Amino acid sequence: MNVTRAMIEDLLPLYAAGEASADSRAAVEAFLRDDPGLARQLEALREAPLASVPVSPMAPEAERQTIARTQALLRRRTWLLAAAIFLTLLPLSFVFGDRGLRFFFLRDAPIASAASLACGALSWAMFFVTTRRLRVSGL
Repeated sequence: MNVTRAMIEDLLPLYAAGEASADSRAAVEAFLRDDPGLARQLEALREAPLASVPVSPMAPEAERQTIARTQALLRRRTWLLAAAIFLTLLPLSFVFGDRGLRFFFLRDAPIASAASLACGALSWAMFFVTTRRLRVSGL
């Protein structure tokens, strides 16, 4: 594998920070001996290092609130999934009787079947909204 100048330029920030592996350091140093322009880039990196992003730890109370909110969303999503499946399949329920297979809910109670399907559709919508909220918050 040929080590190109572009590869060495990608390794320069790691080399300048002292985080490059031994093999990467050797490759960078070999290029630095032959390329004064690359050596200037390294000096510029060392003079003006990348600004570090301050990371402040989350306060314990905020962390507890975040965990509690996430757990509540997960519980809600679980119950919504169960309700959506149940309400969607309820109108299609059947029994085996003396006259064979019989769909009892769909035929005997069409209004209740429609209401069940409507509630099932609403449960599915709420399930997907809750799932989206969990994804958006990065959980």
